[in-house]
Amino acid sequence: MVAAAEILDIGHYEHGTIVIVILALYMAGMIGVGVWSSRRVKDSTDFIVAGRRLNTFFTTGTLFATWFCAGTLMGSTAQAYLFGNQGVIFDPWGAALCLVIAAIFFNRLMRRGRYLTLVDFFHIRYGRNMGLASVIVLVTAEVGWVGAQLVAFGTLLKVFTGMPLGWGIVISAAVVIVYTILGGMWSVTITDVIQMMILSAGLIIILPFAVDHIGGWGHLFTQAGNWNDLPTWAFAPTKDAGYLGYFGVPGWFYYVAAWMAIGLGSIPAQDLMQRVLSAKSDKVAVRSSYYGAILYLTIGMIPVMLGIAMFEVHPNLTIGATDDILPWMAMQWLPPILTGVFVAAIVAALMSSCDSALLAISSMIGYNALKFVKPDASSELTLKTTRAVVPIAAVVATLMALYLETIYMLVVIAWSIILVGLFAPFAAGYFWKKCNGSAALTSLIAGFVSWVGLSFVYYYSDTAAANTGVVTEGEVYVEWAMWDAVYIASVPAFLISIGVLIVVTYLTHKKYPPIPLRDIDGNLMKLRPFWGWGFGKTAEAELASGGTDEA
Repeated sequence: MVAAAEILDIGHYEHGTIVIVILALYMAGMIGVGVWSSRRVKDSTDFIVAGRRLNTFFTTGTLFATWFCAGTLMGSTAQAYLFGNQGVIFDPWGAALCLVIAAIFFNRLMRRGRYLTLVDFFHIRYGRNMGLASVIVLVTAEVGWVGAQLVAFGTLLKVFTGMPLGWGIVISAAVVIVYTILGGMWSVTITDVIQMMILSAGLIIILPFAVDHIGGWGHLFTQAGNWNDLPTWAFAPTKDAGYLGYFGVPGWFYYVAAWMAIGLGSIPAQDLMQRVLSAKSDKVAVRSSYYGAILYLTIGMIPVMLGIAMFEVHPNLTIGATDDILPWMAMQWLPPILTGVFVAAIVAALMSSCDSALLAISSMIGYNALKFVKPDASSELTLKTTRAVVPIAAVVATLMALYLETIYMLVVIAWSIILVGLFAPFAAGYFWKKCNGSAALTSLIAGFVSWVGLSFVYYYSDTAAANTGVVTEGEVYVEWAMWDAVYIASVPAFLISIGVLIVVTYLTHKKYPPIPLRDIDGNLMKLRPFWGWGFGKTAEAELASGGTDEA
């Protein structure tokens, strides 16, 4: 195969000054929003959940922007180039499913509890140990995520402006830190909405150029191929190609994992639930999630189409070169001004995810972890601590990303723990009164341990062989083999976590009675009605008209 530099000449962009000016104006605008938003922050509730006052427009915008990260934008483009539609079941398809499932089953209940963070739920429902465990799992995931976003940000600035990678990371981190510290969830929400608009505009601008270069829409949907020669628009495993080349049980496990990794794994995540808790009512929380799913899938399919279109233009890219597809398209096909707008769109995707993760980390440490060591902490101390954690988390994440080669595997491990360890206790906490803290914590540990063990089993029995000769004849492409293994293993590990949860609950619920679920004020939670479409009466109105109050 031809090296990336021989095909995608992105070593220097002659109009870099224009890009710098546009990005400078954009970043200055984000800081300005932070300064303006800071006037709305009076206490920790304002900082963490925007005073629970977000309407449908802002809740939808921040959900969409947070979900639309560098992985969606650049990762989906690369995956579509390599595998076609099968490669993007994880994202955007699974991510959109996550928002729908959350809207139907969980958003009402989370909003009704009036928690400040997701950790509040685990702490109140299962006790101190599970609360602390959830902090560790969720913060680990978010720190790795921030590091990956900042490095991608710095790399982008380096490509388009010639700026050294280190300086690009420092500048991007500084901008995000400033407006996140100033306005918390208020500034994150407002900047997310602005970034959503810029991102959507940038993708909509470049799509017609890409389609025109390959001969039109008909060619894209009927004749376009992909690097692995899979059915380009296949939505499920096929008889001849399986799922991503896997057949039988491993193939179906992989396919199910593609839907579950984000579809279920991101439901018990602080990023999502922080926005649900910020909505001004349960109706807004539910409705915004549906709108966010529709918007996310609509805009999220544009990078998929761009990746497939790129294969028609350059079918011989190396695997590593696929990360450069979007920058190359902007440089080659767009006028300088529009290139600047498109780069700002990519930056918007990175910043919207980065600020959300930083706020999630600072909320869980500055609020929840502080309560573990100082239960009587005042709102003023909580606010100060939460703000102080923002730059610390950013520095730690950046150092990890720059100096630890395992950063990307760390991200995979962290988010996989959420699926195999936290989803079952999260769902059971609402829908199974017998489930107790012992069962929840044991389930988390069992899910993680079985996931690690099964990953090695699948690696040596299936995925190493399937990925032999991908790059070099006779050699295993270890990166793909390990990724395949951890995803395939997540399905049986998830089932094990559920099984352990059930067994331990029945063995221990009499000796260790479950803790009834309460809201943030200590009142017993009303768990019915728990679901709905969000377009009729609110749950509060339904309860007032005769809804039951126990699960």
